[in-house]
Amino acid sequence: MKPEDEQLFFGHDLATPFTNLRGSHFLLKMALKTPSPDALEALDILDANSHFLERMLGWYWRIREIEGQLQPAAPYSSQEVLTHINQRIADEALALRPPVSAALEGRIQIPLDPLVTGLLGAAITLHSASESEAAWTFEAGEGVVWSRYSLEGDEYTLDPSRLFRKVYWPSRTKVNAWTDPCLPYLRAVLEPFGGNLELTWEAGRWELAASVPLVP
Repeated sequence: MKPEDEQLFFGHDLATPFTNLRGSHFLLKMALKTPSPDALEALDILDANSHFLERMLGWYWRIREIEGQLQPAAPYSSQEVLTHINQRIADEALALRPPVSAALEGRIQIPLDPLVTGLLGAAITLHSASESEAAWTFEAGEGVVWSRYSLEGDEYTLDPSRLFRKVYWPSRTKVNAWTDPCLPYLRAVLEPFGGNLELTWEAGRWELAASVPLVP
C-alpha cells in the first residue's frame, strides 16, 4: 500500500465509522431515559470497545508515521523534558505522579513532543498492566538521561513479550488525550537516535529503563 493510500485509510476510511459509532452510542444513551442494568452494561461495553479499537488503530498509525521519519530537533535542555511531562500531567489530569529527578544536564535532539508522549505512555501502560503505579525517576548517565520506572511484583506481574508487541494497553482509567501508547511507540522514538528500552525483573522488582541520548 502506498503511504498516501495508507494515510487515507487511517485518516478517513476508518475515522468515519468510528465517528458514527461514537454518535450512535450518544444517541442510544440519550434515548434511554431510564435504562435497565442490562442496557447500561451494553452501553458501557460499546463505549469501552469503541475507545479500545480507536486507540489500537490510532497508535498503530502514529507508530507507522514516525518510523524512519523523525528528524533531529534543534538541541534543547534535558530539563525541558521534565518540565513538559509535568505540564502535560497537570493539563490533561493524568492519573500519574510527576517523576522524581535531580537537576539534569546536557542537551537532547530527539523531537520533544514524541519523546514526552512516549515516556508518559510507558508510565500509563505499566500502571495499567500491573495495577500499580511505578516509581518514576530521571537520572543522569554517561552520555544519556535515564528514565526509569520501577515496581514490585513477581515474575508474572508483567509480560514483556506482550508489552513490546501491543501498540496500546487498555488503561485502568480512560485517557482522553493521546498520551497512552504502549512501549513500541517509545522504542520507535528512541532507536533512531541511539536510545534503548529494556524491561527486566530481578528479586521481586520490575524495572523499565529508557536511555535518552544526549548531544555529544
